[in-house]
Amino acid sequence: MAESRFEEPAPAPVFVDQSGLRSRLFRRFGWPVSVVGAILAAAMGGSLIGMQSDAPAMEIPPKPAYMPTRGPLSPSLP
Repeated sequence: MAESRFEEPAPAPVFVDQSGLRSRLFRRFGWPVSVVGAILAAAMGGSLIGMQSDAPAMEIPPKPAYMPTRGPLSPSLP
């Protein structure tokens, strides 16, 4: 089997940011977003850790008894 002498060149990149502006922009907005996310995660973790274990159970109020006064209701005619 003969080797192919004609190899396809590698495709050129579609977009290359030579100045690094895009990475700086993402980094500039990424740090505050990650800090806010870390604060929210710490607040959620703190609320789960600080939960009271002796909290009373949530009680559902009893359903009021329903006693019809005149027997079953009949459907109304239009």
